[in-house]
Amino acid sequence: MDDTHCKGPSPADVASKSPLKSWRLARALLVLACAALACGDARGQDDAARLQEDGAPPPMRYLPEEARARLSAARDLKSRTRLSLELAEERIALADGHVTADRFEEATRELGIYEALIKDAINHVQGSGPVDNKRRDQYKRIELALRAHVPRIEGIRRNLPSQNAVYARATLDFIRGLRTEALNAFYDDTVLREPPPPSKKESEKEPRAGERATGAPTPPAPENEKKPER
Repeated sequence: MDDTHCKGPSPADVASKSPLKSWRLARALLVLACAALACGDARGQDDAARLQEDGAPPPMRYLPEEARARLSAARDLKSRTRLSLELAEERIALADGHVTADRFEEATRELGIYEALIKDAINHVQGSGPVDNKRRDQYKRIELALRAHVPRIEGIRRNLPSQNAVYARATLDFIRGLRTEALNAFYDDTVLREPPPPSKKESEKEPRAGERATGAPTPPAPENEKKPER
């Protein structure tokens, strides 16, 4: 057998083929890297689109027909306000139960109904007549109830996913605004307001003849004034 067939590739042949193999390997790695990057971008876009599609819609603020009928049947302002707050607390309890059962959209929907009930209660008190002691009592009742509702809704917000928690945060902001509205109505016409200070022109205005400025000392009589004869 010829010895030339048993010999392996010469060092010169290996040296000449090594750059070619290295270039092919580098090109293959580059193609794989580009493909992986493209796949990652496409997957990220798909995830973003899916999150946008799966995002919870904002809850509607509305009164169900059943709640509207019960409120219309209330006999007086006090009874209607109390019923509104009872129905609102029921919605908070329902929202909490939905969160426990991982029904997040249902939970935010209950918060929308809750907002409508509280807003309706304040609007009804405002439209019932001028502010008097009876209406101030209802404003105070609403404000105290809202103060107690805040930590309960805050607990619901903490247990919601981010796409739903944003609406619970909006409910909290809504409640704070209504609390301010109720307090302003409660203190309306009960605070004695000081009269406005006189304007600069009025303060500098000289007194008319026969008048003296308020608080101004009476000037002494001139020394050369003729004294009456005795």
